[in-house]
Amino acid sequence: MNIINQVKITKSNSLGSDNVVENIHTDQDIEKLNKLYDNITTYLHKKKPYCDPDFTISQLSEAIDSNITYISKAIKLNKDVNFNIFINSYRIDMVKEMLNNDYQNKYTMRYIYTSSGFRHQSTFNKVFKQISGVTPSEYIKKLELDRHKGEKAALD
Repeated sequence: MNIINQVKITKSNSLGSDNVVENIHTDQDIEKLNKLYDNITTYLHKKKPYCDPDFTISQLSEAIDSNITYISKAIKLNKDVNFNIFINSYRIDMVKEMLNNDYQNKYTMRYIYTSSGFRHQSTFNKVFKQISGVTPSEYIKKLELDRHKGEKAALD
């Protein structure tokens, strides 16, 4: 028999709040939130609205015809992060994809991070380090080193 209620205790990370919030979800609620999460990720992959630095949870809410509270809960349940961190992870993934495709040798870093939805280099650098564990320049150096090793191996 399925568990009727699942108690999930989560920390609210928004605006520096460390309040512990208790949410009780039934299995049906969890299933609905998982389905909503799938809708969110499908929309983000297809439309790439996170490339707009002004993209908000309200805009996402309108686009997928859901409400802000459910969107936040779906993201928290599936990724254990808030909306801003979730969207920034999409932005960083886009930057990494561009860097993996050698965009840094064709375009400026400013073009790369603004195309991905960041307005300021300082914010981009901070978020990149938080999500990736390395700075953008360290990431690029590692890519170049890996490419050099690959080219050398191909010659051998």
